[in-house]
Amino acid sequence: MFVMRYYENGDLYSYLEESMELLCWRDIVEILWSISAGLESIHEHDLVHGYLHGGNILIESEMDSDTKIVAIADTGLHGPVDKQISSEQIYGVIPFVAPEVLDGNAISKESDIYSFGMIMWMLSAGIRPYKDRPHDKQLIQEICSGLRPNVIDGTPPVFYTLIYNV
Repeated sequence: MFVMRYYENGDLYSYLEESMELLCWRDIVEILWSISAGLESIHEHDLVHGYLHGGNILIESEMDSDTKIVAIADTGLHGPVDKQISSEQIYGVIPFVAPEVLDGNAISKESDIYSFGMIMWMLSAGIRPYKDRPHDKQLIQEICSGLRPNVIDGTPPVFYTLIYNV
């Protein structure tokens, strides 16, 4: 049996739908800091998540506080950094899967960081990446050819730089 804390706000997708208009950049940075700390902990143990996206980020606002509790979930697919995964075993939400993984390479710490960059973009935009497109072979080909979502107006330049350099 596996027991886990209940996160009242659900996953990051649900949280954004309910709270995006209330989030300020300080909140976004706080959420990202927590996600990065969790990912760092995974990587320090020479593990990779391999399936990081908004549905695997759980979030809860503490009562009487601006503090948010954030956790990375669904670590069941992760494994050692050197674990080889065949292209038939690739799982993920297409916009969050690194191009090299879509191209048949193994998941890695770097591919987790790509997924984190897409989460950064999603938090800055307030929407899921490529939400207006089918998540199909055409999108995969375009991502492998360098397609990335456009930065949303109002994104601070330093944040833009981080998104595209992680």
